[in-house]
Amino acid sequence: MSKLPFIFLLFITLFGYSQNQESEPTFYSEIAERVAPKTYYSVKFGNPAEVVVNDTIFMANSETWIEKNIYSFKSSREMLVKKYRDNELIADEIIELDSNNRILNYEGNLKYEGGKWYVTKVKYQYQENKKIKEKINDSGETYLRYTVKYDSLKNPTEIEHTIVGPDHSRLQSVNYDYPNSKFILMDFNYQGRLEEEIKGNINSDFIIETNQNGDTTKMYWILTDKNEPFIHEIDYEYDEKGNWIKLIKNVISPDGTKKPYHRTYREIKYKN
Repeated sequence: MSKLPFIFLLFITLFGYSQNQESEPTFYSEIAERVAPKTYYSVKFGNPAEVVVNDTIFMANSETWIEKNIYSFKSSREMLVKKYRDNELIADEIIELDSNNRILNYEGNLKYEGGKWYVTKVKYQYQENKKIKEKINDSGETYLRYTVKYDSLKNPTEIEHTIVGPDHSRLQSVNYDYPNSKFILMDFNYQGRLEEEIKGNINSDFIIETNQNGDTTKMYWILTDKNEPFIHEIDYEYDEKGNWIKLIKNVISPDGTKKPYHRTYREIKYKN
């Protein structure tokens, strides 16, 4: 796989749930969500009242982002979220979760370039090997629908984008050759014509090491060529309940160069 798609994939993993709710799902975003989720509000142990996340992100162009997210739990299934980038408020959100901590309903007031704020509403449905994401207008009607189908390894096989009303659809289709660690991604337009075909690498056995807490400490990037691998190394610190409060991630390039990627700190306040 070329370095360009890899860098692009690293870039999209930097975006948190605000941007994920606004943007359309793609093969690359689904893969990133599977292996590098940004569900920093989710804890393994205890009942959180508030989770404060400070995240320093080192971009490929040498730019550094400093993000702060504050997740305040009204209940175990509903949270209020404020998100800051470089000390500037960029999102004010209400999120409803299911019993697996997946987003069911999302409403976010998001700041865009030029300083304008827009409200985004999204609903999710989860079925066996399928996710349906719907964007809702001010009248409460669905105007865009995204349907993602997965295989038994939870990798996306089809992503359908539908404009509701005229019901025009376009499709991303993915074929996997797991024994040879390859995939073929095909993009079809609204007329059903093939617009682009991309071939790349995928590794079903991308995890190299885990720690005693079950967290991944070393892994190949899932779309890397193992002959020229990009490797993620991850170090953790934990609180007394066993939830991580510090996550340090570095990326090792095929030439052996190690560069910082994420420095993430969580302050978890628990309910009594």
